[in-house]
Amino acid sequence: MIMNTGLWVNSLLPIKIINLLSLLAAAILFSRYLPRREHYFRRMILWCLGSAALSAAIPMVNDSLLYASSMFLAGYVMALLIVPFCHQASWSTVCFVGAAAFAVDHIASMLDSILSLLFPELLNYVGSNSFSLPILINYFGCRLLVFFLADVLLVRKNKELDTDAIGFAPSFVFLIVSLAINLYLNLIFSFLVPDKTFWMSFFAFVMNILVSLLLLICQFAMVRENKMRAQLQIESILREQAKAHYQVSKENIEAINIKCHDLKHQLLAVKDAIDPHEYNDMMEMIDSYGTEIQTNNEVLDVVFQEKNFQCRKLGIQFTCIIDGTAVNFMGTTDLYVLFGNLLDNAIEAVSKLPDGEVKIIQVTVRRERGFVIITTENSYIGDLSWSEGRLITSKADKRNHGFGIRSIEKVVHKYGGRYSISTEDQIFSISIVFPVNQ
Repeated sequence: MIMNTGLWVNSLLPIKIINLLSLLAAAILFSRYLPRREHYFRRMILWCLGSAALSAAIPMVNDSLLYASSMFLAGYVMALLIVPFCHQASWSTVCFVGAAAFAVDHIASMLDSILSLLFPELLNYVGSNSFSLPILINYFGCRLLVFFLADVLLVRKNKELDTDAIGFAPSFVFLIVSLAINLYLNLIFSFLVPDKTFWMSFFAFVMNILVSLLLLICQFAMVRENKMRAQLQIESILREQAKAHYQVSKENIEAINIKCHDLKHQLLAVKDAIDPHEYNDMMEMIDSYGTEIQTNNEVLDVVFQEKNFQCRKLGIQFTCIIDGTAVNFMGTTDLYVLFGNLLDNAIEAVSKLPDGEVKIIQVTVRRERGFVIITTENSYIGDLSWSEGRLITSKADKRNHGFGIRSIEKVVHKYGGRYSISTEDQIFSISIVFPVNQ
């Protein structure tokens, strides 16, 4: 923020307007991935014009630093309120965005001031009745550079972070601290050190930048930590559910196999009393549900039989070649989570294929040259979503989905394995490799 007393009377109006537009640009930058309200661009233009007009109308009563800071505070409030006016955002998110925007704008302002200090003859505001071209280039150049870096390093990388997760109170504290740094840190410094030397001013500007950077780091670190904690809690709940689901599935499959066995004997007893074609159809149906998948691994037997039932209902051809003893080194829950998620993802992808398309899922588990290799293949339709080289969920609500993929990765890494994904010719293939010395 520019606070040079020589310009308060002659050029205060353009300074107020330019500073306000800079703050608005920072607020728009940090809120651009938030859900937008209807007529977003119309709202944004209307708010910017209205804020500029209101800022210009605020009178300059006296030339004290305290009044000037309070006057500029009104501009900060107007810049902050563009977020709820244009976006569907909670007040927690509004405060978070405002704190980040004000901190970044302050960093740009301090960089501007440092360059003005280093090149006083070219970039000094004092004594000027208008903005020279070098001053304008310095002002806007610093903001373009800092805003660009903020966009690349903070906004784009954290666009899916849940800023509501840290709550209103911490977000509001961040906002107050950011405003205090922006408005009153320099004011206090001016009162405490009335005769500022070059190095004292340089030190003050650098400290302002470092404090603002620390604020930004704390903000986004807190949000990421909360996100990680929430993910761990959800993953823990899902693992507990997987344990319970495994037991239920095991009992259900055993019950189905027993029932199918009994039905076969009952049909044999009345074979001569019913139509031969009807008898064959009924036996075929019983065989389809009563056929046990033998993998030499109790957990895999349950998983593959359960998923085989699902595939039959959806008209999906399910084939598997499994050496169940190859994965005996894995725990019961890990096996159920790994193969359950692999097959659930494959079934979901294949079920989206239009009628008439061949719907096939193939799974192999084998030993080969000192490794255990797990491969699943299935056809799919549409485009896959990737982020930083990783496959992400295609569902709109990414906050509450995508845990299946992360669960697979977690199990693979737990046992020292690696995985690769291929998507050639609309065939999705995931290959997982474990060292055999497990």
